[in-house]
Amino acid sequence: MGPRLKPTSSNHISFKYGVLVATLLLALTAPLQTGVAAADTATATSTPTTAPTTAPTTAPTVKATTSPTVKATPKPTATKKVPKKVTKKKVRITPSPKPVWPPKGFIVNGEVYAKVPTSKELIGIISAQRALSTQIKNCTDFICGAIQVASATGCTWWEANSNIFNGAGVKLGTLTTAHAVTLPKEIKTIISVSPESAAAGGRAKFTSVICHREKRDTSVPIVRYQKLEPAVTP
Repeated sequence: MGPRLKPTSSNHISFKYGVLVATLLLALTAPLQTGVAAADTATATSTPTTAPTTAPTTAPTVKATTSPTVKATPKPTATKKVPKKVTKKKVRITPSPKPVWPPKGFIVNGEVYAKVPTSKELIGIISAQRALSTQIKNCTDFICGAIQVASATGCTWWEANSNIFNGAGVKLGTLTTAHAVTLPKEIKTIISVSPESAAAGGRAKFTSVICHREKRDTSVPIVRYQKLEPAVTP
């Protein structure tokens, strides 16, 4: 028996200019031809005069302008993008912080520590310790309780004792459960499950936890429940 503790466009313009020159030349030669005809009918003995000759005028030539040539601009050659080298960041693994000792919020008796966690604390504990999730599922159907224990020197096994009450607060029986070894200064969460149904509510109230140093007698059941007989009224 060990220590006990109670709880994110220019061509178009040149063509118009050529038409205008031809029209002006026709206007100048027309009166000259009419004057020569009148002189011939007035005097027949007159010596013929030599009609002035008009030097042919040379119409301006229209120079065809060359249309500008369109040079095809070469298409830019696509440059291949060189992928950036991705450098992996080194992940530094930091060791888990050592638990504070002595544990805060625990009651102590000698080298044995114990604490009944609140519902919020228990949710955090279960999310960090997957092994407890299976055990806690049983508490949906049966009345159970949870308590945290620790020892400065470690324990071979633990014994947890509690009283079981129904939703009305009536005591139904006493529960004793055995739990595995703990290392020195290791905090362990114990869940004790009773055989009593939780359909109508209920709770387990721990009365004591015992840190055993000797080997457990395997002939003794891990869970022992002693149900109280209802009182008989005369």
